[in-house]
Amino acid sequence: MLYRKIMTTLEEWKEKEDTALLVDGARQVGKTYIIKEFIKSFNNAIEIDFTKNNAALDYLLEIKDYEDFVNRLSLISPIKLTDKNDVLFLDEIQYYYEMREKRIQADPLYASHNIDILTLTKEIAQKGGFRIIMSGSLLGVAIMNVNLNPTGYCRKITMYPLDFEEFLLANGISEYFIEQAKQAFIKREPLSDSIHRLFLNKFREYVLIGGFPASVQGYINDKTLSESNKALSIIDTWYRADISKYADIKDRLIIQEMYNHLPNEINEKNRKFVKSHLDSLPDFKNLDLRDRFLWLKATGIAIPTYNVTNPKYPLSISQDYKIVKVFMGDVGLLTHYLFGEEVKRKLLISSKGYDLGAVYENAVAELLVAHGYEPRFHSRVKRGEIDFIIEKNMKVCPIEIKSYEPDKSSGVYSHPALNNLLEDHQEIKDSWVFGIDNVKRENDRIQMFPIYMIDFVRK
Repeated sequence: MLYRKIMTTLEEWKEKEDTALLVDGARQVGKTYIIKEFIKSFNNAIEIDFTKNNAALDYLLEIKDYEDFVNRLSLISPIKLTDKNDVLFLDEIQYYYEMREKRIQADPLYASHNIDILTLTKEIAQKGGFRIIMSGSLLGVAIMNVNLNPTGYCRKITMYPLDFEEFLLANGISEYFIEQAKQAFIKREPLSDSIHRLFLNKFREYVLIGGFPASVQGYINDKTLSESNKALSIIDTWYRADISKYADIKDRLIIQEMYNHLPNEINEKNRKFVKSHLDSLPDFKNLDLRDRFLWLKATGIAIPTYNVTNPKYPLSISQDYKIVKVFMGDVGLLTHYLFGEEVKRKLLISSKGYDLGAVYENAVAELLVAHGYEPRFHSRVKRGEIDFIIEKNMKVCPIEIKSYEPDKSSGVYSHPALNNLLEDHQEIKDSWVFGIDNVKRENDRIQMFPIYMIDFVRK
């Protein structure tokens, strides 16, 4: 079993909270597997997958109230749920709401006669007859008209692909070494050269494999990349199918083309998504892409990051939606598109001769999001562009990403845009440059870290 940090969150929920639980996340991040493992800790459990159990789906689409809900569960399963040590797990909850919406469309009186499961979460939590966990993908787009926290009695958490620490543990790296790296980040002290080189190599593996459990497990099983690549190809097929199924009819072709262009857009020098590249679409010049970017974000397929014109807290005040850089939701999918299997094998050995700047930036965006940040960037004419800018402890922190060696004579990286930003904004006291060198203090306002330590930037 791959170790996932979300298990700790689930255990804390069980011990300390009386709410229902809704777990969402992109396809294939491991939601169903981890919840199935978690509910083994309960005395009794009923599992219903709405995409596989049509009888259960039909029963639960007709519930009138809490008592009716409990009675219908007794028809679905002989297992009795009697107290908080028992749990009901409803998987693929988005499919339940898809079918409910179809019934509403067919019969306008349906919604007034039948209550939905999320609305029942208050009574389920208050009466304490059992715990309930719901899970699904594409919740932000498949059930857009449903309040995902209707009563305050349903906690929603999002699951992401494996972060770098989880990847390290999956690949047998000792917790002792990981803790050394964490402490080096916190104390801003260099790691030993041997551990530093190990983590650099592992981070390169991480960006080639990504964080989807099937891809990671495939790599662990054979180390040849073949199984990992097969898993990524399947996930790509599912993503394309989801766009065709869940995007509005008028948006499907546009979003599909945006998805097709993402790898090359990310690999461009300035990483910005250029609308004119969609010139195969009718009237592409007048396309408004903002809602389409938000759709890709809601599904977990992509991560749009926007320019902030004035890098002062709070950054949302000066966010410019017209200038956007879009990253893949999983860096492994990006490298799957950019590099053939033979190139990836060479990169596992050495990155010499290859520019991994775009790949590292994608990994950074992904890890920042997984750890609770909303990554943005700052671009200003004649002053340059900062790769990322985040809010940490109510302060602005610029982040630059470097995929090459620092200057041999000075020992530091070239970053004129960062220098210009710090000159223009004296209130910014701390900025970070993540590259391939060890931990080093460049000056009193610029701290250098190795790229893998971006995983330790957490709230």
